[in-house]
Amino acid sequence: MLRATLLGACAILAVALPAQTFEAPVRLQSGESFLGSTLNKRDRLYPSPALHDIDGDGKADLVIGDLFGNLTVAKRTKDGWGTEEPLKATDGKPLKFNNW
Repeated sequence: MLRATLLGACAILAVALPAQTFEAPVRLQSGESFLGSTLNKRDRLYPSPALHDIDGDGKADLVIGDLFGNLTVAKRTKDGWGTEEPLKATDGKPLKFNNW
């Protein structure tokens, strides 16, 4: 009986809620380069972007990780996105996380 009630409630909600629509995806660019697609002239495998304010300026920067453990950042500028650069630790060395 509970199952039938839950199924009925789900069916009512499915009819009552409007269909979700999404905008078409947009590839972000910095100058002529697409962000997250290559690193050191090599294709990146499964680039995964996240927004985070890296430099504390109040603007969300684009941090991109990939399956190889590379991390890069493209800082937000008034005109769009800055050049994608390796994200560095406090010692100045690029951060890298090995996934295997």
